[in-house]
Amino acid sequence: MIKSEINEIKSLFDSIQDQSIQRLAGCYVNGEKQKVKTFNESFYNLPEEEMHKYLEIFRKTLSGTPGKALLDMRFEDQSADDSSVGKGLLKKMLRSELEDETALETFFDKVIDTYNYVGNYLILLIFQSYDVPGITSDGIELEDGSEEVYSYILCSICPMKLTKPGLGFDDDLAEIHTLKQVFAVELPETGFLYPAFNDRSTDDTEILYSNKKADMLQDIFLEKLLGVPTDIPAKQQKEGFTEFVSDVLGDEADFDTVMSIQENMKETMQDIKTEAAGGAVYFDKGTVRDVFERSGVSEDRLERFDRKFDNQFDTEQKLFADNVAPTRSLEVRNKNMVLRVNSKHTDIIESRVIDGKKCLVIEVTDDLTVNGIPVE
Repeated sequence: MIKSEINEIKSLFDSIQDQSIQRLAGCYVNGEKQKVKTFNESFYNLPEEEMHKYLEIFRKTLSGTPGKALLDMRFEDQSADDSSVGKGLLKKMLRSELEDETALETFFDKVIDTYNYVGNYLILLIFQSYDVPGITSDGIELEDGSEEVYSYILCSICPMKLTKPGLGFDDDLAEIHTLKQVFAVELPETGFLYPAFNDRSTDDTEILYSNKKADMLQDIFLEKLLGVPTDIPAKQQKEGFTEFVSDVLGDEADFDTVMSIQENMKETMQDIKTEAAGGAVYFDKGTVRDVFERSGVSEDRLERFDRKFDNQFDTEQKLFADNVAPTRSLEVRNKNMVLRVNSKHTDIIESRVIDGKKCLVIEVTDDLTVNGIPVE
């Protein structure tokens, strides 16, 4: 899903006046992985104050950068024959509009079995039908009815933390007493949207997975419950790609070659992003190899590239561009120095040999400061 499609669904949680969430179900799980409380009710019956709190959770579930915190994931098994797991279970809950208690209990049990979390947490599910309005080619929303009804379920898994101990005023006794500690619901760390809303239409071949900890995916939860393969977490993908580039270049990893690779990756990402119209940008093997070739990497090293890529990454795997390309700044570091350069202006730094020494030369401009002090 591209950012505009995610924002369109996210906007459904902006106001309680126009709210069309039909159903809310949930399960409170304690630190011993036991069900403390389950519930299933009409969202319309909730007090307005509670509605606002829930809507904040649902908005947060769909917040974040596509490709990092929000990941498109495709079901491995598209048959949906097994209604106790994966796509089959999600489809069963969707069709019942969250009114099938057996399916809900199965889902809650599967989450408890597969979700890796130490402590108390709350599982929330909502069902909603959205009349998708038509849009003109210049982005104007049509007023004469919808083109499709998009029905979906959104899952949010929220940590529950004990409130801080302290003193408070008791209105009934008109006295200061120690406040009772309770488990408070925090904003979600994990969730998903099913089915996906691709091209502003229902796509039940995928889910949109929400994960706030970019360096840690819920592998078992994704594979055993949802039935989707796991991608490499952002931090591991970045570290793995850095190691890959270093290994491929070997003694060809001079400053100019590495800078050229960084520049070409940034340009390639911008070109793809323009074509993708706001969608997440990914690099496949061919794209990365083309970057290396345009950066002047030798034929011998390109052959090493082919072998190394196939060994380190899945042949069909695509790397999220923001994880491997410099989007905001370029960092040059040694044990005595850290230099960060805006990725839009890396041309201000170059390598030269001065008095027989290899040096980095940086253009000095009129706005130069040292610890915030302007210098001539």
